[in-house]
Amino acid sequence: MNILNKKYDDLGIYSSDFIKSKPYPHIVLDDFLDKTFFSQLDLENFSIKSKKGLTFDSDLEKNKWTSKNNKLSEDLNLIINKLNSIEFVNNLHKLSKIDDLFSTKAGNTALANYHEMYESGFLGTHVDHSSEPNTGLPHVLNIILYLSKKWQTKWGGATIFANHNGTKVIKEIDYIPNRAVIFLHSPFTFHGVTKIQKNLVKRSSLYVDYYSNNLKPYSHLKLDFKNVWFKHPTTFILPKFKDFFLKKNKSYLIRMIKHKIKALLA
Repeated sequence: MNILNKKYDDLGIYSSDFIKSKPYPHIVLDDFLDKTFFSQLDLENFSIKSKKGLTFDSDLEKNKWTSKNNKLSEDLNLIINKLNSIEFVNNLHKLSKIDDLFSTKAGNTALANYHEMYESGFLGTHVDHSSEPNTGLPHVLNIILYLSKKWQTKWGGATIFANHNGTKVIKEIDYIPNRAVIFLHSPFTFHGVTKIQKNLVKRSSLYVDYYSNNLKPYSHLKLDFKNVWFKHPTTFILPKFKDFFLKKNKSYLIRMIKHKIKALLA
């Protein structure tokens, strides 16, 4: 059984487009999963709200649930295993030209591969964790796969790419079923999700991240920002100055300030 669309067997043919894309390297791949496999995928009767997932409901992470990779459906595990396979990781090297790539093991409960968002859901501008949980090595690539078959773009839920300090949205990528977005992850690749409005179905997505044994993984890339890596936690940008003074945002503010200091010194 094919899981991925065969036309993406060689991502190297998209390497030039990936590297040249702005505001940072990325590629959008429609019909990413095999057509037959995707047609048989059933997530309408599956929800992590009834499982042992994590709930996020703050001003910067709203109406969002993530798995801890336990009790996922068989089909979801098949996709995750495929995206973590040596074969696919090698394909990502062809795309990104990043050396010494590796993935986490499928079923790693330190990470959350499956996400759901609901009405009024929103994900503020942020950069993800910088390092592989066990080794501390650089986090360098992300893939996001849109899985809700009945989603309509008018409901929002688009992926946004921002400038290098996360203060201005540069690009929006609409949520279209069976679309994959692969993008560079660095301390300066801020991204998020636009607010969801009046949706009739949940916004389901699959997320896998990739790492490198190279501590200078971006040195071959000509970026519009520093091509350096440094350690940091998941860090959000508070959108308004008044948000800095709200007690509920204290942890966000501390992370943001630490990130900005490290970015200046890098």
